[in-house]
Amino acid sequence: MNSEKKLSKGQRVMTFIHIILGGIFFCLFLVFFLPILGGTLNIGNITGMMFCAVMIFVTWGNKYYTKIIDMMKTTAVGKAAVYTVYVFFILGIIYVGFVTSLLISADRTPPQKDCTVIVLGCQVRGERPSRMLYDRIKSAADFLKKNPDVPCIVTGGKGNDEHISEAECMYNELIKLGIDSERIYKEDKAVNTIENIDFSKAVIDENGFSYNTAVVTDIFHEYRASKLVKKAGLEFGSVPADCVWYLFPTFYVREVIAVTASFVGLA
Repeated sequence: MNSEKKLSKGQRVMTFIHIILGGIFFCLFLVFFLPILGGTLNIGNITGMMFCAVMIFVTWGNKYYTKIIDMMKTTAVGKAAVYTVYVFFILGIIYVGFVTSLLISADRTPPQKDCTVIVLGCQVRGERPSRMLYDRIKSAADFLKKNPDVPCIVTGGKGNDEHISEAECMYNELIKLGIDSERIYKEDKAVNTIENIDFSKAVIDENGFSYNTAVVTDIFHEYRASKLVKKAGLEFGSVPADCVWYLFPTFYVREVIAVTASFVGLA
């Protein structure tokens, strides 16, 4: 009787834990879904929602999940598949932790005093900056006000759904925030981060600016930017922009995937 009571109590505790964890993953699923309402759908929130859906089933549907696992373990092949998934899951967690440490390290690399600011563009909605782009612009303006002698390159071309280039949008917004237009140099041809850096280097060379850079982009994007900056022969410094909470998970996951693609030579 005592052992049955202990087991019953343990089961209740595990059920409670599963309910709490399932609730956390459900809330996280909604956070990944939220950007879709604003028109943002990419591999980041798709992957995030898929992962959360699986974890919701594992936790809230643990009774059914356990039955499936027990059934699979009745055969050698099924047992091998189960343990293979477990191993890859653990390795995946370790890997994501490793990539996250790289992102944090790049984010905490301060720029030199004698530097050239490079603001990387992202989506423009009509002629107005998206929320992420505005956060980059605001961070750039704050840095430029604290460092009144450094020049600034705004880089980003015009997408099919944009009325003006990202560079033009950033240029206009920086002026509104009190930055002298003579300090701002527009690079409006780049369509990706590689071109952002390469074309900005051409502007640096043309004007004789410092090779020490202060790259303004989102917290999670600084690592990839740092690799491209160094590849271009420039020195990297980070001016990270904050990211609104409901967009951070989506773009963080997308960045982990992008970094992985760069590791294997796909990006």
